Formats: sequence, structure tokens, C-alpha cells
Amino acid sequence: MHRRRRSNKNAQTTRFSLLLLEDGEFFLDDHSACRYLEPSAFTHRKVSGRIKVCTRGLFFVPHDLLLPILRFPFRCMVSEPVTECFLQPSSIPEAPGTETEETPLLYLTFQTKQVIEMRERGIDHPYIYKDTTEGIEVPNSEIRSNSSSSLNGEMPAKYIFTLQHVAYEAFLASIHVIFEVSNLPRRMLIKTEEETLLAPVLAPRMTDKFDPSLLIDFRERLLMETGCVANRIEPLLKFPGCLMLTTLRLYFQPSSLNNVFDPVLNWEYTNIDQVYKRRYLLQQIGLEIYLQNGDSFFFSFQTRKERDDFYALMVGQPELQRCRRKDLQYMMRKWQRRELSNFEYLKFLNNASGRTRNDLTQYPVFPWILSDYTNSDLNLGDPKVFRDLSKPVGALNEERLEYFKARYEVMPRGDEAEGMPPPFLYGTHYSTPGYVLYFLVRKVPECMLCLQSGKFDAPDRLFRSIKVTWDGCVSNHTDVKELIPEFFDCTLPADEWLKNHKHLDLGTTQNFDRVDDVELPPWAHGDPIEFVRKNRAALESDYVSENLHHWIDLIFGYKQQGDDAVKANNLFYYLSYEGSVDLETIDDPVQKSSLESQIQEFGQTPKLLFSTPHPSRNEGEGKIEVATPDLLLSPRVVVPHIRRVSIPANSASDFRLQQRKEFAFSAFEDYTESEDETEDDLSPYQRTRHRYSLVCCQSSWNRLPKAIEGLSTHLWGSISSGKPPKNWRWTSRLRTKYSLSTSWSWKQISKCQLHKGEVTSTILSKDNSFLWTTSKDKTLKLSSTQDVAQYRDVSGNFALSCCDISPDESVVLVGSWDNSVYMHSTSTGLVLDKVFAHSDGISAIRVLQDRFVTSSWDSSIKLWRYTSRFIVATPIRIFLDCEEPVLCLDVSRDGRFCAAGTRNGSVYLFNLSRAVFHSKIQASKHEGGISSIAFAQDNKSYVCATVQSELIQFNIRGEKLWSMDIRTAGQVRCFDSDGKYAVGGTTAGKILFWKLHEQAGTELVYEIPQAHDASISSLAVSSSGSIIVSGAVDGSVHVWKLQKKTPLPRTETSQLLSRQPTLHYGSIQTTSTSTPKIKTQRRSNFYIHNATAQLAEAECCLEF
Repeated sequence: MHRRRRSNKNAQTTRFSLLLLEDGEFFLDDHSACRYLEPSAFTHRKVSGRIKVCTRGLFFVPHDLLLPILRFPFRCMVSEPVTECFLQPSSIPEAPGTETEETPLLYLTFQTKQVIEMRERGIDHPYIYKDTTEGIEVPNSEIRSNSSSSLNGEMPAKYIFTLQHVAYEAFLASIHVIFEVSNLPRRMLIKTEEETLLAPVLAPRMTDKFDPSLLIDFRERLLMETGCVANRIEPLLKFPGCLMLTTLRLYFQPSSLNNVFDPVLNWEYTNIDQVYKRRYLLQQIGLEIYLQNGDSFFFSFQTRKERDDFYALMVGQPELQRCRRKDLQYMMRKWQRRELSNFEYLKFLNNASGRTRNDLTQYPVFPWILSDYTNSDLNLGDPKVFRDLSKPVGALNEERLEYFKARYEVMPRGDEAEGMPPPFLYGTHYSTPGYVLYFLVRKVPECMLCLQSGKFDAPDRLFRSIKVTWDGCVSNHTDVKELIPEFFDCTLPADEWLKNHKHLDLGTTQNFDRVDDVELPPWAHGDPIEFVRKNRAALESDYVSENLHHWIDLIFGYKQQGDDAVKANNLFYYLSYEGSVDLETIDDPVQKSSLESQIQEFGQTPKLLFSTPHPSRNEGEGKIEVATPDLLLSPRVVVPHIRRVSIPANSASDFRLQQRKEFAFSAFEDYTESEDETEDDLSPYQRTRHRYSLVCCQSSWNRLPKAIEGLSTHLWGSISSGKPPKNWRWTSRLRTKYSLSTSWSWKQISKCQLHKGEVTSTILSKDNSFLWTTSKDKTLKLSSTQDVAQYRDVSGNFALSCCDISPDESVVLVGSWDNSVYMHSTSTGLVLDKVFAHSDGISAIRVLQDRFVTSSWDSSIKLWRYTSRFIVATPIRIFLDCEEPVLCLDVSRDGRFCAAGTRNGSVYLFNLSRAVFHSKIQASKHEGGISSIAFAQDNKSYVCATVQSELIQFNIRGEKLWSMDIRTAGQVRCFDSDGKYAVGGTTAGKILFWKLHEQAGTELVYEIPQAHDASISSLAVSSSGSIIVSGAVDGSVHVWKLQKKTPLPRTETSQLLSRQPTLHYGSIQTTSTSTPKIKTQRRSNFYIHNATAQLAEAECCLEF
């Protein structure tokens, strides 16, 4: 509740907040206006600002922050606002002796008996009620009692405004209905009846029609015909609107009612961490989403069915299948094993029971821990300094408890049917909106003013001293409150709620003590941070660890309600318990409104979690019975994303017993359980950033804990690519360096117009006989490298961006522009599985032995597990370290490292053996995008090319080993390298060859000048370096083979040489005539201009 979400409007108007409205009031419109400070149209003294139209009055928000916001209640106006015409002197100078011409101007005017001033100088202060007949400030109670009649028979003051950008007739028509409703007798009008009368105004502003033009991505598809009407809930506030689900995002489109924020809010599924069903006003109509950055958003629906249907559709989206509720039994065991602190466990229990900071009636509740607030030293080894955690706050004082018991005994019983409440011990609750704001008044004073109708509580009742508050909780008959998380959370600024850093005027007590900062106990030494730190230390102490389970039984467990609650002296008013009343079945609007008000003011008991005693932290790990059905493990709620794939039987004799068995795939954390672990004990849960996927057979559930014992040590060590190392062996075959006579050359062995669109990737089989290609024409094709004859042709619905084949060549994984990864069988071409991988298109994919890595233009990289039949739906690891869209990636042949190039020229290195981010390098000095990247054959370095014509090599420590500027026409769009050589395809249709670590200007050693007629978009080199496959944007695919060529006759070669410019090269020395070996004494670059295709074939393939 502490992060107030602002709109994007200018700073002058952010002072206005819906918290300034009365309970049940709605904000409607906002208009630019000027107010005249004197009741005369001839004055030039005016204040510019905004007029806010609400259902019970008008607000004027001056642009000048020094001036207060003015509220004009409709009920205090003498009559409905009207327009008046005033004569304004003409600004045109007249001749001497002539009369001044006057111009009629139109103004908005109204007379009011009372005006309310708020937020003067931008400070939250008690509202100032002023009688306008005298302009004299009087006490609030006196003004309110006299507001119906003017004092001393004087006429109320007139306020004059001019409106801008809106017609006066339209403005007056828009407020006519709300003015009449506001002037009805208030004592006979409840909120529900008021909303009914205002339906002609409110209903058109509420809509379930979602505007498709608000979609961010043109590839998104709406999953619902109409939006789902819902309210976004914040502390004391409600924002009506409609929710919409698409294939990529959740949208909330605010209605034009109470809309002071952005036109639409949206959250990508990849940024959503958890989705929870929640209660709202004791009704199961709430839904809360938690984002990965810690923010949360709470929504209430009209009915439970609408909420449940929306939830089912939302968690069914592929990217949200990873969201799951943490198992209570499992988290309890982590707490007992000291893997969770007491604070973290209480936070988890609060969340599991539906407590949220977005709803003050369900704010997280924490216990009073200490009882010593007088000594200067705090001895946490002394049990006397602690509060008795086995008793509720109301039972800590025996004398007060006897009073509660005596009252309980004389309460009528059995008259519930006649409207009498069942008996109770405590008429107040331990967690209410008032108690929450009691502690946080210095942090969010605007909320306290809203709750208290424009004033702070009496100074003697404000939160001014820790000791005074504790004494009141154990002695006052109307105070049994517990604490809030802020007392123990060291990550929150303690000064914000314990010090009066906003310099609020909180008044003076009856003892003439000024209420300012909270008085801390002596052992805190006046330091709020020290106070919270010691509170946290007390919460984590041995005494609390031994007794905290008693308090859990009172708040979340079996002592919460029923006979056990009576025995434990823990029974509260019936309306605080879930299920005590079903508001959806109540038709009487008066009764329903009354119950809602009581629930909002009284607070709510947390959802019952445990129906049996909670074990202590120190006792052996035992079972506990979960009381709430929707917190039990179930495919619907706990693991909605589990994929169940029946194993097909190859033969009736071999697989008859396994035809009905299923595999469940899910993400597990590394942990070790005892041997007596049962199926109910196992729960998928992410404990750390390292997540591992397991394939578990149904018959082996009981052995799973032993199977994964020591998983964190051994799992990642098995990573390998499973593919042959790069060993191009060009040196041994291409030995001539600067001679035009050689026995080896690149020959084009086949070419074909294979696709109708750009070829996005090319993959060679191990034996170089087959070729897999993807294209923007939506097809995946399997072809022969000998004649490019097609064997498979698979069409999709979207452009395909990349592909890679498994080491055993049983499946090929394909990335698509629809954000998904498809698994195809290489033998049949059929789609075996599909997973929604990213929130944007897949930019690259690399397949390892049993895993694969994907990158996306959404700036994320993910590590997945797969088998020969399916893809595990939940990624092993999601890397969110990249700050720009990822354009390319490669994985070292040993599978340990992954390098990814981004659009801004950065290279990110990830250690796959540990599943962690390793380092970031700004590779391109010009910040040009990384067009391609490749690991060297030694797995210790990688080479990358940029769109700014740079070729750079780094080692895995981030040290630059070598770089060069590529001097060629066009850009290098694709390339490969083994760390010694590099080959790239350019936008000019050339294939270029370089030798790394050569002198500047000598790196380019060979080229195929007219490899394609169009830009080369894809390139693949076989592991031996004997085959190169190139694909172009026009859909053509060419296959090149390194082979011996038939030498040209000497005379023909001489003729070709005679037609070419002079070649400049270093001296050459031949060491043998029988076995030619060419050595160079000096390396030098050479250039061949206007080379014909015939001469290009005669050029040497130089030793690199």
C-alpha cells in the first residue's frame, strides 16, 4: 500500500487524489478552469487550475501548490450552478470623449454556504471547513451544525469560474442529475440507493468493451469476446474497469469512472510471478497477481463464477503454467529445517491465507513478540521479556479476560434467525483498517484523513509511543490489536512510519505533549532502525521459535474458530469469519450495504489454513492437516501447468503394463527428504534461482527423494552438446597461399530456389548428406545436399526464425515468430510437441544433449529440457540479464557456456554448468548490433560479427583477443568460426573467408564473389569444414564443397592473368616439387579487381 501509483499528468494536478472523496463518492470529469478571487468580472486577479466533477460536489485544484484544494459540496450550494454574463471593458483604446465599449462574457457561478480546504502547500492536514458568509474559521462540529443556514442572515459567497475547452451547456447538463441526487436527505439515502439513482450517469461510464487499439503487439489475439468487468483495489480505493486476456498479456482498461491514471495497464505473462484467488469483503470474488519485481495488483469481480472462469483461462496460458501455489506442508518443513526464518514463514502464511497490502481489511498480521519496553538493555535470553504466544492479545490480562468472559456468558444464544449475532468474546478485532493506519499515519496520512472523514484521530489516541501502545493492548477493553510486518521488516525504511518526516500537525495531548515522532523503548536508543532490528532479532530468537506454533494455531489454525476458539479465549465477532454471511444471496440493498460497511470497518479473520495443531519448529517433521480445500495439492490449483503425456505402446507384449501410465513433468528444487516421504509430501516449489526439471514415472514417486538427493551437485555437470567438435582442417588441404594455382577449391555442387521467402536458418546433418532449412515463408524443409531434392516440407502458421537438430538427429526444434518452439520428428516431419517459450519471437535456438537454449527479441534467454518425444513445459532456467533484444546466440561444444549478442552491441555470457549469468561485454565500439556469434573449437573463446562491419574475438574471461574492421561492400549478416578461421555471408551476396590473428589488412584470404544474387541471410559449415550451405533472402539455397579442381591449361591461365590488374603479394618459396608446400616469408594483403567468375574459380584457397 506504500507505493502510490501516479498518473502521467503534470505535477500540478497530482495533488488531487480519490482519497479526498467521501466514502461512496465517484470521480467523473476533469476540466481546465480559472477562478476569480473577487466577486467581480472586471478584476484580473484569477487563479488557473482544474475543476474536478464528482458525484457529491466540485473540486478546484489550483496549479499553484501554495494554494489549497477547494471542495464545494453540492449539498451546501444554495442552488444549482448556473452561467452568468458579465460585461467586460473592451481592451481596444477608444477616442477621447467616447464611451468605452463593453463586451459580454460568460461565467460559471454558484453560491455555497461552506467550502472545504485541503492539502494547502501540498501538505496533508486536517480539512478546514469554512463558512463562506463571514469567511471566519470555526470548529468543524459548529460549521457542520450550521451549514444548513447562513449565519447572521448573510448571503453565502458567490464563486466565479471560467471554463476552457468545454461548452457551459454541456457542463451544466452533466451535473444536473448528480446535483439533484446529492441534495436528497442524506439520512434516508444509502450508498446502494445513491448508485441506483445515479445509474443514468454511472452506467455509461462502466463498460466491458475492450478497445483493441490498446494492444501493444500486433501479433496478440484476444482470448475473450468481451472484457470482464472488475475493480482494481487499492487501500481505501476502488478503480472500476474491465480485464482482458490476450495471448501475451493481461490488460486492465479503466472505465471513465474514478479514472485518474493511465488509460490502460498491462502486464506481460513473462513478468507475472504468481496468481492467487482472493477474498474481498468475505466473498470469493478477488484475484491478485504478483509481478517478478515485487509489485502486486488486486482485482474484485462481480461474482465468484466470473472470477473462477477468468482465473482458469488466465492460468491456462502457456507462460503462466509455471505459476503455482507453494505447498503448506513443504514450506512448514523448510521452516522446521531452518531454511525459512520465522519472518519469512509468517509472510508465507499471511499470503496463503489471503492477506494482502492492497486491502486494509486483510492486511498482513504479525504478533506482539516483546513485553519489555522500559529497560535500557534487551536480554533475548530471558523468557520474561517475551509475550505469551499461546494466548491471544485479549487474554494476556487475566482481569480483562474475566470481563470478556462474563459478557460472553450473558449474551443471548439461539436468536440468530431473528437477527441477533452469535455470542463473542471480543467486539473488536486484532487487525482492522483503523489499526493498520494507526501504525502508518506518518507514512500515509492521506489514508488516515480519508478513513477519519478529513481529520486525524484525537492526539491521545494516536500512535505516539511503543510502550503506551503495548499498555493499551493489554489493558484497554476495546484494544486487542496485533502488529504489522513493518515492525520486523528491515528492508523498509523505519523512519517513514516511526518519525514525523512529513512534519504533520498531529496535535497535542491532554498533558500538553506535542505528538511528533514515535517514542521508542529505551533499548532502541532513539534509533528506528535499531528498534526494527531488535524486534526482528526477537522474532528469530530461540524462545519464539519454540512457541510460535501456538500463535499460528490462534491466527491461522484450528484455534481460530469454533469450540477450540472458545477454549482458547479467541472468539471474535461473527462477521470477521469467512462463510459467516453470503453477500451474494442478500437482495436487500440496505442490509447488504450495512454488512459491507461492518466488514470494511471491523476487519477479517485470515483464512483457516490448518485444522490440526501446528507442530513446533523443534519437533520432528510430522504431517499437518490442511483445512482449506483450495490449498491442497491438485492439478487445478497447485500445478495447473503439469503436462501429462501418455506413453504409446510399441507392442502389446512389451508395453501392455505401461499403456496407462503417465509421466508428469514439473520443476523441482534441490532438496533431500527422509525415506518415509510419501506422494503427498512432494510439492513443486522454487526455492532458489536454480531450478531443475525431472522426469518422474508414476510408479517411482516414493523413490523420488533418493533419486534427486545431491541434485544440485551433479545435475549440471552432465551438460554437453553431444555434437562433434569443429575441425575444419582447411590448412592441410588448402596449402597454397598467394598462388592462383591450387589443387583445392570451393565448388558449387547444387543450388535450388528452395523457399519463397528469406531463408532464416540452415542446419547440416552429421554426415553432410541432409539439410534442414527454415524460412519466413512459414516452412521447414528437409533436403539433400547433393541435388537439394526435398524430402520433407512442413508448413506453419507464422514465419519460422531458426532451427537446430538434436545430437542423435531424432528431432529438430524450430523457433517461430508466434513466440513458440516446435518439436518435429526427423523421420516423419510431424509436430511432436509445442511450448510457448517467450513473449516475443524466437531469435535463436541451440540444441544440446538433452536440453536446448532459446533466445528472443523479448531480451530473455531460457534453458529447457527435452526428450525424444516432448518438451518439458517449464524452463530449467530463465535468464533476464539482457537489456536489449537478443539477436543471436551460440553454445560451446562442451555445453558449458552460452554467448548471446544483443541489438546494442553487447555480448552476454552465461555459465550453463551452473545456470548463472557470467559476464557482459560491450563488444561493438559503435554499439552496432551483434549479427552473429560462434564459439571456437577449444570452447575457450568466441568470435562475433557486428552490423558495423566488426569482427571480434573474446575469451570467456572477457578479454579481447583480436579484432578487425571488415572492408567489404554491404554487411556481414551471418557467419561461423572455429576460432582460427571465419567465414561470413554478406548483404552483397558474397561469401568471405578470413584468417584470424593476422596483420591488419591481410585477414581476408578468399572470397566467392557471386555466391548469391541476393543478400545472404544464413550460413552453415560442416564440422569437418568440407561443406558450406548458404541461404539468401530470395529463398535460394546453395551448397558448396571443398574439393580438388581440374587445373586450367597454362596458356589459358596466362591469358586470364594478362587481363587482370597486378597482384601484390609476398615472396613465396617452394620447399618441394613432389609434395608442394608453400611458405610465406612476409604476409601481405592482395586485391583482385573486376574478377570474372571463371577467374574466381581459378583463384587459390589460401592457407589461413
